[in-house]
Amino acid sequence: MRSGKKGFTLIEMIIAVGILAVLAVGIIRLFIASEVRHQKAIDLDYAVLETNALIEKFQGLRDTSEFASRFTIYFNNNWERSNKDSETLYAIYGDTVKLSDDQEGLLHLDLRAVRLKPYALEKNEEYEIYKVSVIVEDMSYWGENK
Repeated sequence: MRSGKKGFTLIEMIIAVGILAVLAVGIIRLFIASEVRHQKAIDLDYAVLETNALIEKFQGLRDTSEFASRFTIYFNNNWERSNKDSETLYAIYGDTVKLSDDQEGLLHLDLRAVRLKPYALEKNEEYEIYKVSVIVEDMSYWGENK
């Protein structure tokens, strides 16, 4: 069914465009996946920085004899502290508990950094970025002054 003219037929063009479209979808998914991994790495860096800063603040606490609480700190997309609103993207959940009456002067601190909205191409509504559990000392119990 070819005439003497050189070139592609319409069917050959449609098949070529279809193959390119299928390949393009795969390549676009790879770019999106690499961007998500990059964002997760950035989030991990900021989560570690923020949780370490909180641990340092708790290390400086004094008179924690009756101290036990839960708290949440919210952050926007730039990891700046914010109130819980539509722009809130990250949260650090904290839980502090006095170890026991036998172990006065010690406080157990659990921190969990999470992303509140899913990453691209993911379905997890709340993604845990980082979790740390430490024991902090009440410096006044040990008689140390800073």
